Amino acid sequence: MSGQSEYPAGPACLGVRRHPAIGIRIPELFLPGILSACSQRNTATGLMLSFGRETAPEEVIDAKPGAWEITRGHTGTSIRKYMTMGASEATKAGVTAEIEADHLIVIGSADAAVKRIAGHHVAHHISPEELQASLEYNWAAIDEAAETGVVGCFTTDTSDLFWLDADRLGEEQVRSEFAEQYDAQAAAELLQRYAQPQSFPAAYGDPVTVTLSPLEAMRLALKFRESLRINADIYRYCAEKLGDRPFSFEISLDETEAMTSPHETLFYLTEWKALGLPCHYFAPNIGFAKRADFTGDMEALRSRVKQHHAIAQGVFGAMLSIHSGSGTTPYSGKGEGTYEAVLAGAGGSVKYKISGVYFELLMELLAAQSAESEGRKIYDRIFDAVLQLTRDEVAQGGPLAQPLLIRQLEEYDRQIAHDPKMKRDPRADFFRFTSYLALNMRDENGKRYFREALVEFVQSDEAFRATHDHEVEALTLRLIDGLDFANNL
Repeated sequence: MSGQSEYPAGPACLGVRRHPAIGIRIPELFLPGILSACSQRNTATGLMLSFGRETAPEEVIDAKPGAWEITRGHTGTSIRKYMTMGASEATKAGVTAEIEADHLIVIGSADAAVKRIAGHHVAHHISPEELQASLEYNWAAIDEAAETGVVGCFTTDTSDLFWLDADRLGEEQVRSEFAEQYDAQAAAELLQRYAQPQSFPAAYGDPVTVTLSPLEAMRLALKFRESLRINADIYRYCAEKLGDRPFSFEISLDETEAMTSPHETLFYLTEWKALGLPCHYFAPNIGFAKRADFTGDMEALRSRVKQHHAIAQGVFGAMLSIHSGSGTTPYSGKGEGTYEAVLAGAGGSVKYKISGVYFELLMELLAAQSAESEGRKIYDRIFDAVLQLTRDEVAQGGPLAQPLLIRQLEEYDRQIAHDPKMKRDPRADFFRFTSYLALNMRDENGKRYFREALVEFVQSDEAFRATHDHEVEALTLRLIDGLDFANNL
């Protein structure tokens, strides 16, 4: 890729371009295999971590144990570290990489963020104090990203600011609230944007046509007004910090309880365009669950992707970004036929994100080692520590004690009661969903003892490292080949 004049090897802003975006939770361990696969397929890639959970500013990573909740920056990898290491290693490997600040999340509390990881949504509207605290945290995170000089994309999530009550208001209440929040001129201009049905060319079949009645437009205006306002503030802050440096901007609505409707995609993007701000990628909720294969109707999935793709392309020339892209195992993709349905609906061009599956792969490889090996001993200690932590959380009613985790622990207990050989199974759902916590377990001196043990073991054991790099490469190749990302420059 170093021969590409427009996109030399190393950090770049890809603009609107089909590509994978890969979470590098432990960059020391995952980058070699990921970059090898990208090099083999001449694939420009995104390298990212979630700002809301996976990574954090250095001052958070280096803070004393207990200063922050265990889910905050849980990889133990700071924004500065993953960005600079990703950029440096991509340059050495001859790979073009967009270093992404993923998931700048505006949310009311750490507990709420944890609940959303587990798919548990709480009817709670963020308070002004919570909003200010969340924004100040995001400003600090953006500052650190900008200081690296290599960030090429920002993804935001302001869905916690949706006013969900708007969906339940009666007609007169909608009209009254709308009149209170919008002056006459702004209201008229907004409603005029939806006065006629809008049609957009689709990847296949008939065009996608969306019609919004005045009442529907007013309802969506109430629902999304605050989210749009804060998203605009974040974009402007990013632009101010980067100055003349180019960057892509992605808007995510993925982590919502309900799937995103075509009406919502049309409204959100139309109003964003009315603000005069760019959008390069748009991530609706298309029905994917985290860490799970898609098992729904493939034709319905293809149709949903077609609709959102057509609208995003038609309104902005934007590309769909697919979140929650990891499946049930490191070997399943997102389930048989899913990649094909996504590609068909999007006309062959998407951005697709995966992250946690690489850590799950590492756990599976360690679990497969002999009982006497150092790698297996590290795995056993991690499994037991995560099991104890989650049991304690449930017993104490902590923030992790969500209904999903409780069910998963009960299922694990039933499995090992039925078959003791299932003890410490790396595919036990409770472990797949919470094993990441091991990376942020610390001693009194702040040492992340499991994270350090993993890095030391993999880097020092030549045979295991070769196996691990090969499997990471193979996982990445399955993603690249399955979604046709080869030769994407």
